[in-house]
Amino acid sequence: MRGTANRARSLALLLAAPLLADAAALMHVKWEGLTVVVGNTVSIAMPGGAVIAGKATGVESDALVVDVQKTSDRTAYPKGAVRVPRATLHRFEMQTKGKVGRIVGTPVGFAVGFTAGVGAAIGIGGGFLRNDNQGAATAALIGIAAAGTVGGYFLGNSIDKHWTAIEILP
Repeated sequence: MRGTANRARSLALLLAAPLLADAAALMHVKWEGLTVVVGNTVSIAMPGGAVIAGKATGVESDALVVDVQKTSDRTAYPKGAVRVPRATLHRFEMQTKGKVGRIVGTPVGFAVGFTAGVGAAIGIGGGFLRNDNQGAATAALIGIAAAGTVGGYFLGNSIDKHWTAIEILP
């Protein structure tokens, strides 16, 4: 029991390492270089306290165009294309995505799912050497291993998402 708890703690620390290493990155960009955010998800605190989030679709000389997907004030900033004026935009956040979480999470999820699947298959089938419920035992093994793999991928995917603060230089 103690060894299992230690392995679980070690796995949790391994999976949390990318989160701990991801300090709040700050990027300084001039307005002309703001095209780096086009195509990425951005989150912007608007004047008046509302927050909008969506995909940056373009940079104009006087505004950043955002296709708003989430908003805290639907009346002031409805979903759809919104022009954020250059005069009011000084700092916002951009979401980027890495690969390490999915690369690590998918095989770890498979290993956990496979181990749990073997345990379930032994419990259902009474062991692999017996013919009792062998089809159900095999189905449990495959299903649980697949669920673990998919779960590991999605966990890694969520770990891969990072927010970078963008500060616009004068």
